[in-house]
Amino acid sequence: MGHQPFHKLLDAVEESLAHFRGTAGEAVQQGANMILEGAGKVVVTGVGKSGIVGHKTAATLASTGTPAVFLNAAEALHGDMGLICEGDVVILVSNSGETEELLGMLPSLREIGVRTIGLLGKPEGSLGSNLDLVIPLEIGEEGDSLNLAPMCSSALALIAGDALAATLQAERGFSEEEFAVLHPGGALGRRLLLRAADVMKPRTEVATLKGSASLEDIVTALTAFPLGLVCILGSRDELLGVITDGDIRRAVLEKSYDVVAETMMTRAPATIGGDERLSRVLAVMENPERKVYALPVTDEGGVLQGVIRMHDIVGV
Repeated sequence: MGHQPFHKLLDAVEESLAHFRGTAGEAVQQGANMILEGAGKVVVTGVGKSGIVGHKTAATLASTGTPAVFLNAAEALHGDMGLICEGDVVILVSNSGETEELLGMLPSLREIGVRTIGLLGKPEGSLGSNLDLVIPLEIGEEGDSLNLAPMCSSALALIAGDALAATLQAERGFSEEEFAVLHPGGALGRRLLLRAADVMKPRTEVATLKGSASLEDIVTALTAFPLGLVCILGSRDELLGVITDGDIRRAVLEKSYDVVAETMMTRAPATIGGDERLSRVLAVMENPERKVYALPVTDEGGVLQGVIRMHDIVGV
């Protein structure tokens, strides 16, 4: 009995999504084209639950490369219409297609000179007949026990807004680098924006030895600089190899106490350049053929610059 409302809502959403998939694809593409052709920004407007959906749609558009803002339709009727400029595209979100505040905006929108797109649950309503394009959001039922609360309709409107944003993102060729610039505070954005040199441990904090170093020298260096590896350098400070904690354990288990660095080091280890983005560094670390948790950072000549650990990335 307790599961019936759960399934009722999911069934309503699934049926509506299937209908949306079959009927709205062309309209979404037309909406994206209209926005791409526009000379201004996108203004998303609505009230109530549709306003909340509009907030999210504007935020998603802005974060994926399409300048967009949200405008509360009720506030627009009392002066905030000044936010809208000629050349903008205005997206009006309404389940009923008869929202009084949105209808009240139409004369001013025509006077300002904008193009209009409706995300409408009732495309044949008064709003739909006065807009340049309608993306239909028709549903069967809302999914609640009374078929009154805007549940399925809100979910479908969110999907429609995201579909528009995703289409625009693809059409613009919006890149990871551009995403990072717009998301500098988020973990993902910082990994795409920051580079290895920004978070690495500098060479002064890295254990470095020559190839002739003894096992005792290596253990001492790892203790003094606990990064999990020792970098073995040549005469020009070029990186020759690395020795990890695991290499030390194997030497002890094999009782190879007389071993020197150049015979136990891993030669030609994986390295990364200081200007590589953290997303690229993480990809190198997670390569299944050579998974590592710390990478030496070198310049073009192979000279050691520092070390970056997975902890330095996931902690960003």
